[in-house]
Amino acid sequence: MNEGEFSSWLAGCSSEQELSLRALRALVKENSEELSEDVNSGKWLAGYIFYSKGSRMLFAMSPQGKARVTFHMMPYYGSPQLQLRYQGDLKPFLTGKSCIAFKNFSELPRSALVAIVREGSAGFLKQL
Repeated sequence: MNEGEFSSWLAGCSSEQELSLRALRALVKENSEELSEDVNSGKWLAGYIFYSKGSRMLFAMSPQGKARVTFHMMPYYGSPQLQLRYQGDLKPFLTGKSCIAFKNFSELPRSALVAIVREGSAGFLKQL
């Protein structure tokens, strides 16, 4: 997905959501270069941006409502070690077993997300 397509995908987001989604995108791209980025057109999480390797989705992000952003992290869900290490940092944001929701990217524990993207991606990709 190029920058123009990404900007079009952001249409309708609040300015805070746009800033958060751009920062989250940069974090994923900087820390897991092997993943492809596409808008999901499938039955589940349609319209979300998926970060995948082959047919395996590792991360997904989307605006949620008018003020929040949601980020799904399958490597976190699949790794008891990552859960144990970062559950405390993510607890205020967790909305499920692999998903966080937030209003502003700056309030997130960035070091935890970097580790989950780096370590989690590497672990998932080894299984392919």
